[in-house]
Amino acid sequence: MTTGRKLTIRQEIISLLEQAPMTARDISQAVSIMEKDVPHHLSSIEKTLRQQKKRLETAPHYCMDCGFEFTKRKSFKKPGKCPGCRDGRIASAVYRIVPGQHP
Repeated sequence: MTTGRKLTIRQEIISLLEQAPMTARDISQAVSIMEKDVPHHLSSIEKTLRQQKKRLETAPHYCMDCGFEFTKRKSFKKPGKCPGCRDGRIASAVYRIVPGQHP
């Protein structure tokens, strides 16, 4: 049984993120994987990019009610609730790959 993939899922994700910024949902739809699997792939991709002298840049999740930004969050998983107002409407982070090392 063949899937028709020429690149691995992570190679496809890297290629997509080098072309344009994307959310976890965008990535999952583009490479045909479940959205809940994207954070695991992103953490591995982040390590791979260090060796390639590139970095994964993240525009953080934020609360759609009060605007709180999850800037100190290390996990790629979407937060459940805002610590400020306890609202559950959290906008997705946006990821992209840029040249250069981590700051």
